[in-house]
Amino acid sequence: MAPSPLPMASPLLPLLMAPVAFAAVLAFIVRPRSVRIPIKGRHVFISGGSSGIGLALARLAATEGARVSILARSAVRLQEARDAIRLATGVDVAIFSADVRDADAVANAVEEAGPVDVLVCNHGVFTPQELEKQDLEEVRFMVEINLMGIFHLIKAALPAMKQRAKATGLPASIAIMSSQAGQVPP
Repeated sequence: MAPSPLPMASPLLPLLMAPVAFAAVLAFIVRPRSVRIPIKGRHVFISGGSSGIGLALARLAATEGARVSILARSAVRLQEARDAIRLATGVDVAIFSADVRDADAVANAVEEAGPVDVLVCNHGVFTPQELEKQDLEEVRFMVEINLMGIFHLIKAALPAMKQRAKATGLPASIAIMSSQAGQVPP
């Protein structure tokens, strides 16, 4: 008995493989890559810089030789943060007290700080309560700080950031911090 012939490849096989190959190439091209933004000798402006991650980032940037400015609402906590950074690094940081909900106050702080090379929008609030139990004023408060505050900071800093990047030839950078606090079950 003669062996059976190999099955013939379907003429549709190349058509079916093309999208898979395209998706693989596209995934390779757009994959996330780490980028190192130089900060030594550059101005790093951090909102929410008086505590937590913002304070840690400010300390790290100061250690790496950046000129650092931090912004938060509480002048007292900002002074404590400045003292802690000075004690840890020997570097003085500039402090600016402003509520990110106030576009004019943010613009004044950014203008007083001077052109920014790296903007870190790190501020944020969260009410740990189910949405249906929250008052709409609490929701509005979170949106004003967590969303509009970011727009106020970027709008205030971006024009000078673009000019400075063009003048220095170095990249400007904006980082927006976020939280998954709303995803934590009660």
